[in-house]
Amino acid sequence: MFNLGSAVTLDIWSSKEEESPHRPLKFGVGGEVLGGMLAPIEVGKRRVDVAYVNPSAIVTMAYRGKGFYKQKFPLRALGSFPSYDKIAFAVSKDLKIKSLWDIVENKLPLRVSTRSSKFLNCTYYSITKILSLYGITFKKMQQWGGRIQEIDHPSGPTRRNSILKRTVDVIFDEGITRWLDLALAHGYEVLHVENDIRRKMEAIGFKRSVIPKKKYPRLKGDVRTLDFSGWPIITHRWLSNEVAYAICESIYAKRNNYPVDDTRVNMKEFCGDTEEAPLGIPLHPGARKYFKDRGYL
Repeated sequence: MFNLGSAVTLDIWSSKEEESPHRPLKFGVGGEVLGGMLAPIEVGKRRVDVAYVNPSAIVTMAYRGKGFYKQKFPLRALGSFPSYDKIAFAVSKDLKIKSLWDIVENKLPLRVSTRSSKFLNCTYYSITKILSLYGITFKKMQQWGGRIQEIDHPSGPTRRNSILKRTVDVIFDEGITRWLDLALAHGYEVLHVENDIRRKMEAIGFKRSVIPKKKYPRLKGDVRTLDFSGWPIITHRWLSNEVAYAICESIYAKRNNYPVDDTRVNMKEFCGDTEEAPLGIPLHPGARKYFKDRGYL
């Protein structure tokens, strides 16, 4: 998928007065600077008309005006591409800690692998937000003697080598399908996120979830955590119904070309608010009409 960083402008005819007779439609594509946390703001303020965001929890947060967002944004969903994911706090078994609370209470000097803080990306925000509810910041961890390894991709060679060589004590990240099995096979385990912390994250837009032992047999049991699934494609409430309808038609026509977890986009899942493809916000009326007309809703 692509992140909002620049805007591709397409001339799309619309007979709807609110869209103007001939209004250029702007799609956010490419780059990092405006990706992630800033994308819902750009769409909500109509500087961009359509963009992708991962995970859906970020879109929910912006819609509610919670957490990072200081106002509610009038966002609507055109659908959501499936992407199964959870947040994981993996720690070396050698540490013999049972909770993230142990880290702050003992001021442990840990070698941490986490996502890059170079821009306002959704992963770094989510991880640091959860840690802050435990009273932990990366700055504090460095003051305790720890070191922070920031990586651009959860499955890149830096992360992989760090796990194989055991040069990091903990891994705080999402993208678990790309690194968690490796970590579990090389002496790491995953800590629960406590229920009171999950409730606080739920209040701003995240969904509680579990990392299931059935999917990761090396786990001792299901691990309580927060969801990080979905790539919702979002717009604002002013987009005309006919344009929203047309975009959904285009997605259907190109459904075999999108890089998703499955071999191709399942349109029923795309609009169905499923575990792997949560919407996070209401469907745009034009999108809803398309999916109903096609029998997906």
